[in-house]
Amino acid sequence: MSTDKTRSKERTISISRIENIHPYKTILFFGILVSTLILLTLTFLFLTTLSENNTKPPLLPKVFTLSTIMLLFSSYSISKTIAAFKKDSFDLLLQSTITTAVISSLFILTQVVGLHAIYKTGYFQSMPFNSLYFTSLTAFHLTHVILITTYLIYLTYKAYHRSQDMVDSLLFFSDSNIFQKLNSATILCHYNNFSWLALFLLFLFSF
Repeated sequence: MSTDKTRSKERTISISRIENIHPYKTILFFGILVSTLILLTLTFLFLTTLSENNTKPPLLPKVFTLSTIMLLFSSYSISKTIAAFKKDSFDLLLQSTITTAVISSLFILTQVVGLHAIYKTGYFQSMPFNSLYFTSLTAFHLTHVILITTYLIYLTYKAYHRSQDMVDSLLFFSDSNIFQKLNSATILCHYNNFSWLALFLLFLFSF
């Protein structure tokens, strides 16, 4: 009987924990899961076409290396967001989100420049199947960066707007929804940056 009661309590605790999971975390988890599956599928198809056609990926322009370094800096800047929120500091929070948004915008620009440089080499015309998956991988990741950057700009605007109101500024740092949004943005940035680093190394060392 005691064993059954213990199991019943454990099940109740597990169910209550699941019920207490914030909706943002649930959406974030499934979003990352789906994105990972898509990236893995495109990566598999890209490597398969390289192997079947006995070809190599395009020679990456130096601007791609620059963009990768930028993302490492953006990971550092976005990591300061949660700490700033816990310190109740609008200045540190805005500094973190604005810096990350600017770096991400520069990353988008360098990616476009890099893709244009690859296009000029004739890679997209001479290797249609390889270039299809290469373009799909970079475009899929770039779309994520654009969405996250837009979301960061939105959060920055909301934080700045509320910092100008005395009452809102006092309530801002006790708002759990704001914390969850900032936390989700931070996790997404780190995930996106890690994804690009993995893709960059894949393109760099694929044979």
